[in-house]
Amino acid sequence: MDFIKSPSKINHRKRAPFLVGFILLLSDLIVILGSFYLAAQIRRGLIPYLGGVVFWPVYEPLVFLGMGYVALLFYFNDLYPGYGRTAVKEIEKTSKLLTMVFLFLGGTTYFLNAYEQFPRSIFILAWIICLVFLPLLRFFIRNRILKYSWYGIPVLFVTDGTESNSTLTALQNCRRMGWNPFGILSLDNDFQVLDNLFIPIISSWKTFLDIKKKHGINIAIFSAKPNQDNTRCLRQISEEFKIVTLVIPYYNLGSLWVTPRDLEGSLGLEVTYHLLDGLPKNIKRIIDVLGSILLIFILSPLLFVISLLIVIESSRPIFFQQERLGMNYKNFSVLKFRSMVNNAEEELKTFFENNPDARIEYNKYHKLSDDSRITKVGKILRKYSLDELPQLLNVLRGDMSLIGPRAYMPSELDEIGEYTEIILRVRPGMTGWWQVMGRHTTTFQARLKMDEYYISNWSLWMDLYISYKTFWVVIQGTGT
Repeated sequence: MDFIKSPSKINHRKRAPFLVGFILLLSDLIVILGSFYLAAQIRRGLIPYLGGVVFWPVYEPLVFLGMGYVALLFYFNDLYPGYGRTAVKEIEKTSKLLTMVFLFLGGTTYFLNAYEQFPRSIFILAWIICLVFLPLLRFFIRNRILKYSWYGIPVLFVTDGTESNSTLTALQNCRRMGWNPFGILSLDNDFQVLDNLFIPIISSWKTFLDIKKKHGINIAIFSAKPNQDNTRCLRQISEEFKIVTLVIPYYNLGSLWVTPRDLEGSLGLEVTYHLLDGLPKNIKRIIDVLGSILLIFILSPLLFVISLLIVIESSRPIFFQQERLGMNYKNFSVLKFRSMVNNAEEELKTFFENNPDARIEYNKYHKLSDDSRITKVGKILRKYSLDELPQLLNVLRGDMSLIGPRAYMPSELDEIGEYTEIILRVRPGMTGWWQVMGRHTTTFQARLKMDEYYISNWSLWMDLYISYKTFWVVIQGTGT
């Protein structure tokens, strides 16, 4: 197998998986220790109401045992450094392993008859705190260290050119996974890498193997149509690499919850769509109701202040209502804090007449980067996505979900096109995958694909990840 592409300069950045693993291990142990200590302090504050005694030195041996459990379980489940795993899968894995650790600790205290010295409430509180803050700290740390050249490991890419640039772009955009394309072996002489990817094309099979051995690369990603020559190439690659990942670009299926099935020697892929299952849908609805009630109660002072500021600046109305497409084609009125002047629709028509280029931008993004109709208070509300808080009432009424696809307007129905059936099978969300991954920088078609991805890959772990990302986006003030 020989190729006539001219070889390019290979990137020789040093990787440090041990350092990444150590940083994550240290953060995990700090969270475990801190969670137990915080739980103990909370329990100490409840002594006047619940009675009992809280004496931290008695708990220390069991807490250190829990830290050891976490270190071992996480290590043997490849969470140090945990490359090649999406954020959603990492949250799922860490949450399940943490639950196992607390079950182990509970069993230990039971057999040691130590429940009198170690109240059950401390276990429960520490477990809840860990479930929230351990994935959150990991998320924060990865977002910080992925910017350094030593984060990640090199992988080699083998392709016949089919949809490969989109896969390579996804790999480079998803730096947190730590799979950094090091070079491409092209099975198609006409294949061209996008200029912004900066990934060299390897000239021959021999050069490919030399690079693999020299840099200790153990992972190959294979993306090619199924034919005799490509299958033979895949067999050769499987003999050389410890891990070979097959990319199947031909079907737009869910990818997070796929289980391989052996069909008498043939590879089958079982795809699970959780959002179309009755029980997960009911659990999601319960979370929506309880979550919206809790948020309305906590945020009520802020809601009052925002209402007051809107009235002071531009009088009434406080809220803006607009018809949106809901689940099963049932339209509803979405509720927002008013962030524009009262005659916004008329001003938009006049603005388009005087600025034809702005109409092109609006048709592409369905938003304007510089919208003069937005009030001063409205700019702040949009910057931090506070204008959408009244939608908590839409969630309570059952029109929306806390997390879901975008709430599209009826006028956009034709443009949604083939995505309509799947998007309108679920409730739209206050926040969602495209809101935290793309925001206003994505095109309308890109949003549709992101919404389809969310619905196809939904799980409670995915919603938890979107919640983390939403909090981060709001704090950064990257709203529109």
